[in-house]
Amino acid sequence: MAEQPKEGFGPWPQPAPRFFEDAAPAVLHVPEDVQKDWNKEVGRRYIRQIVFKTIPTWLWSRRNPGVVPVDDDRFCEILCDGIFSKFLTPESLFDAPDRALFVDYLSGAKGPGLGDGVGWFKSDFTPMRLVPSDSDSATAPSVVLFKRGEDLSYELVAIAVNDEVFDASHDGAWTRAKYFALQGAGVLTTLLMHPKLHFPSNSVDAITRSRLPAGGTLSKFLLPHFRLALAVNYAVLYGTQTVLKPGRLYSPYPGTQKEHDEIVATLWRGFKHPDGTPNRAYPRYSLDLEAPVIHSPYGDFLGHYHRTLLGFIRKVAAEIVASPSEAVSRWADYCASWLPGFPNASQVYDAELLARALTSIVLDVAVSHSADHFIYGKVNEREVPFRLHTTQPSLDRRDEPDLQTLVTSGDNFNYRMCTLMFFCPYVIEHLANIDYGFGTPQLREANICLLYTSPSPRD
Repeated sequence: MAEQPKEGFGPWPQPAPRFFEDAAPAVLHVPEDVQKDWNKEVGRRYIRQIVFKTIPTWLWSRRNPGVVPVDDDRFCEILCDGIFSKFLTPESLFDAPDRALFVDYLSGAKGPGLGDGVGWFKSDFTPMRLVPSDSDSATAPSVVLFKRGEDLSYELVAIAVNDEVFDASHDGAWTRAKYFALQGAGVLTTLLMHPKLHFPSNSVDAITRSRLPAGGTLSKFLLPHFRLALAVNYAVLYGTQTVLKPGRLYSPYPGTQKEHDEIVATLWRGFKHPDGTPNRAYPRYSLDLEAPVIHSPYGDFLGHYHRTLLGFIRKVAAEIVASPSEAVSRWADYCASWLPGFPNASQVYDAELLARALTSIVLDVAVSHSADHFIYGKVNEREVPFRLHTTQPSLDRRDEPDLQTLVTSGDNFNYRMCTLMFFCPYVIEHLANIDYGFGTPQLREANICLLYTSPSPRD
């Protein structure tokens, strides 16, 4: 791992407190200008929302206790499109424990069998093992088995909770299993899947600010996308008022802050099955140089954006590699030492490799990040609960749970405050409005063309 250069000062990555190299590197010294920008654009909004949204949200939660019914079709709609579809994993990536768990369904001994379907998929929420049940909430690891049809729609087949497998024939236990799976989807989306877009690129952000000339093409291109990131990420992971700390008006999660931190760390170190074998649904982090693979229309949308950005960024990369510099070479080595998969100095002047690395980062921090917030801001908190007050499902118990008491009014209040403050999107600057200030006519023209070629969510 490259050491921080002696000359000059600026933000710099370091091993994460409490986790050392077992979590995404941290940046603990936020530049003053970034912090002031965050205070103005984000911090003030939080204060306004606490002042003006607390009472209306409390009244809403009193009028809307419990959860709402989620039938099997609606369950598929929730988990198989949009932000939750990131968990969909094809059978080619099933591990031995998955096959053992669902052996009767995969073989056709139980359930509908594959028939004319095109494949099996799972949504794996087993990192919920990191948050054990306590007096505040019941939790459980779960895995959902889906069958995908020729029309690319999904059919819910079975849900494993702990080591027991349920299907629609199990009545009330099936209902409970669905809510535990939805709980896993919500908690792990917001503490693991979405944070993948936040924390790994922290290192590139800090190194870019500290080691690249401010007027160079590379810093002009990257810094607009990193505008608030260091301050946002610090506030989430290390701020005294973080949403990860239980007891706040806007803290909706089951478990302790230490347990929440463990889930966040999983995005970097990966996750294993109970038998100690790697879970291929949660590999150790490495920067992916290809378009994200998400088996849903949401994945198609992000794929369209990846192609659009890559076409633009290839032009940026071509100019950078045409004029090699010591600053860019050292920047690449520093970034590669902190971010697995990032091209080092011997690779960075491969224009295609550099373009793909930059595209992956910009897609994460500028497009996927905003799209995630747009979608989760529309999630019905009463369909995807975070805290649950019921027993875990059991094959020996089939009575229906009381949906009015599965979550409390207080749970819904905390969750809705969190949604309003942290999950709903609040746009500071549109991607289409960014003027990078490039110095060459070719790149200025490319900047303008990008404004007119970005795909819309309807494409």
